[in-house]
Parts: sequence; C-alpha cells; structure tokens
Amino acid sequence: MDEKKVREAIERMCKMRDMYNSTLCSLPPKTREKSEYNNYVDTFLAAIEALEKQLAIKPKEVVGGIYREFYECKNCGSEIEPLDIYEDYCKWCGQRLDWTES
Repeated sequence: MDEKKVREAIERMCKMRDMYNSTLCSLPPKTREKSEYNNYVDTFLAAIEALEKQLAIKPKEVVGGIYREFYECKNCGSEIEPLDIYEDYCKWCGQRLDWTES
C-alpha cells in the first residue's frame, strides 16, 4: 500500500473514531459504559496504530555507543542490530523503516 493511501485511510479512521467518540460523550454515563461504541472506538484506535506503522520512518542513529554506532527504532526505542539494518521493519514493534539517505 502506498503512503498516500495509508495516510488517507488513517484520516478516514480518525474521523470515524471521532464520530463514535462524540456519540459516546452525548450518552448518559451509565449507558456510555455499556455501549458497544466503546468497542468501536478501541477498534479504530488499533487500526490507526497499525496503519501508522506502515508509514516508514528513519531509524535514529545513536553515536557514542560503548563499542560502536548503532541505530534505534524511533517507535519503540529498541536497538536495531547490525544484521537488521537491511530489514524493512523493526523486528520488535513492526514499524516500517526508511533506510534511504537524505
């Protein structure tokens, strides 16, 4: 899926989440607690998080490590080992990585 389509999907999901959330807020508290809309809002949040991981981000270069320079995933903070720098995704959180030079 290309970046434009992912961003559009995230935008649509955010709008839908906001609509369900505003409906939830308009309900009386006891009804709100039992509403299925809570599950929908949680589902939208999970979907948005998964879609955001499809957008490539550059890993953080950490200089001054004990023995060497290394990279770190900006999403989860995990170290990206030297053999993993050829991978497209962080093996710890699934974040898509962008290894292009800027």
